[in-house]
Amino acid sequence: MLRTAVDPAQSVEDDLTEWYFTTSDVHPRDRFEYWLETSRRIFGPYENRPDQPSRFEGEIRSLRVPGMVLSVFRCNGMTSWRTKRQAALLADIVHVIVQLAGNVKICQDGRETQLGAGDLCLVDLGRLASFVQSQDSRCLVIEVSRRDCEARLGPLGRWTAQRVDGQQGGGALASAFARLLPDQISFLSSPSQSQVKLQLLDLVAMALKEAEGSGFVHSSARLASLLRLKSVVDDNLSNCSATCESLAGAAGISVRYANQLLDAEQTSLQRLLFSRRIEKCQAALSDPAQAHRQISDIAYSWGFGDVSHFGRLFKAMVGKTPRDYKKQSLGLVDRI
Repeated sequence: MLRTAVDPAQSVEDDLTEWYFTTSDVHPRDRFEYWLETSRRIFGPYENRPDQPSRFEGEIRSLRVPGMVLSVFRCNGMTSWRTKRQAALLADIVHVIVQLAGNVKICQDGRETQLGAGDLCLVDLGRLASFVQSQDSRCLVIEVSRRDCEARLGPLGRWTAQRVDGQQGGGALASAFARLLPDQISFLSSPSQSQVKLQLLDLVAMALKEAEGSGFVHSSARLASLLRLKSVVDDNLSNCSATCESLAGAAGISVRYANQLLDAEQTSLQRLLFSRRIEKCQAALSDPAQAHRQISDIAYSWGFGDVSHFGRLFKAMVGKTPRDYKKQSLGLVDRI
């Protein structure tokens, strides 16, 4: 049931899967080697030096849902890092780290930060980083895609290894939300899990910007408007008559203001609407239970009124035609 590091952009199409392993049932002399080999299949390649090699203890619970991998792990002290070659293999992955107990010191991009219980930060797996876990360390690691993070924050070098206080303000909201996920997300439907991922990233981005200083603070009114706008968009993905004007109006703002809110995420209202619809079509095209559906039917069901336009947009965003994407996702050769 164990996995290698997964491209989050692909994991959005997979069913929920859960793994758990612990060193408690392994002979003490073999525990660390067992941990290193097994944890690499969850977190990708990395190097590790335990504080107590002969008495190492650790456990990991990992849960894979659409667009995210949630892993809770504890250990009794270790230092870990990645080489340039290892980091290059994980360039599309970002980790949101939420410390649950103990502390961890994280170094990346010339910055060093220490997280205590409740604190969080962002780590870019595509660049060199090191981690020093305390002997009572327990943390939540949330794997997401670089694309999703950069859509909200722009270039990530500015935000990595920046401690966000989990005890107050936006950091407290993001931390509390994230800590609920491992125990609650399995009760949600797959579309709801995808929505939760987007909400989490919105909260983390808001918390990081708030923590950096007043020049990046989202006022509560702006944040409320942004979240309301995104909710309206998601509620109208299948509405082929939805326009930017009608969506902004339903959120109680103008199209101009909607685009100003989304500009910080390097998108616009129209691009947001189309990208969310394409994501839904991707999920449908790769779903074996919907293999009988025509591509045009899927496109129409998610608000596209012109199949040709849908095909061009899909290829521009995904890099494949809808037909090729469906064939590849479902392993079809001769027919769709």
